[in-house]
Amino acid sequence: MKTNRPRCPVCDGAMKKNGTTSKGTTRWRCTTCNASSTRTTQTTAVKAATFRTFIDWTTSTRPLDDVAATQHVTARTLQRRFTWCWYIRVPHTPDPHRVHDQIFIDGTYLAGGCLLIAATATHVIDWHWCQRETTASYTELLTGIAAPLLVTTDGGQGAQSAIKALWPATPIQRCLVHVQRVVRRHTTSRPRTPAGKTLYRLALKLTRIRDLDQAAAWITRLHDFGTVYDDYLNEKTAADPRTTPGRRNWTWTHARVRKAYNSLLTVYRRRHLFNYLEIPTRLPAGDTPPMFKATTNTLEGGVNAMIKNLARAHRGLTAEHQRTVIDWWLHLHTQIPDDTVRIAGDQRWGQAALAKAQGLLAAEDQSPSDDGRPAFYDTAIDSTYQHSMGVRKGWVGR
Repeated sequence: MKTNRPRCPVCDGAMKKNGTTSKGTTRWRCTTCNASSTRTTQTTAVKAATFRTFIDWTTSTRPLDDVAATQHVTARTLQRRFTWCWYIRVPHTPDPHRVHDQIFIDGTYLAGGCLLIAATATHVIDWHWCQRETTASYTELLTGIAAPLLVTTDGGQGAQSAIKALWPATPIQRCLVHVQRVVRRHTTSRPRTPAGKTLYRLALKLTRIRDLDQAAAWITRLHDFGTVYDDYLNEKTAADPRTTPGRRNWTWTHARVRKAYNSLLTVYRRRHLFNYLEIPTRLPAGDTPPMFKATTNTLEGGVNAMIKNLARAHRGLTAEHQRTVIDWWLHLHTQIPDDTVRIAGDQRWGQAALAKAQGLLAAEDQSPSDDGRPAFYDTAIDSTYQHSMGVRKGWVGR
């Protein structure tokens, strides 16, 4: 296509010259939708340089003033130059045929919503924005990712349900640090009772287990605790039925210690504690067993912490722009990220998304409704609607 024949930003149709503006700039008119516009003076090289600066700013914690100073312009000028950059869509399509040894999944909450991330120990695989960590949200995240040998999660029920539905043969490893946090939430870090002290020390030993023999010894201690403190855990105290769950006339005397013990017992019975120590059954013959990790610290410390820091550095952005900033950072931390400038060029430097948005806006029904309500897009309320609602003439706009 000739370089002096731009495409229509509304319908992407061919345009022809239609005189000039008051400043002498050539005006172009679309032969399809009759939209009029002027051709931008920015060349491809200038747009590529602008987008590189945009990516450098969004994926770092540098203030906009510092970036603008290196460009010898003001921050407001740089913001205007970045206007079209926000229209570039960030691609994130995982390889459905790549089988990973271990995948870590977790969610973190930001101003832009809840962000679910699937990653390995070295790079990001995929991510998904949602409102809460539900089964449907995790299903959307994991769909398209091949079943790994082991998946590590913080223990959310939504994640576990999605894993069982999509990867029924993949074992689940609960993050041992999160297991310890659950116990500490009930017993505190300074328990006062002998049972609480014993259980808390037992939970702290989880992250020190390195082989199956140590795991078997830990399980034996857990069962011994349940045997020794069985009467203690089952003690009951009379209570007012109006203040107890289920309208009972009693409550557990040592409810906090009991909850902490049940949390450990439940994770063990579900076989989510020591899967990182076992050799995967799907491992091909002759392959070296991978070294699995028992926590999600790789994801939380290497990805989530950086995202929080990035959001803090770019505070003040709208929720949509914050998601765009984080999406670009995640894309650049995938295994083989695409060239950002090529992505922007393939999307015609934001014109593709802008044309789509304008097309959807033009397709909206802007006519007044049959029941007398005002138009969806309009400049004022219809006078007949004003009189029907009892609005007196002369009061509108005051």
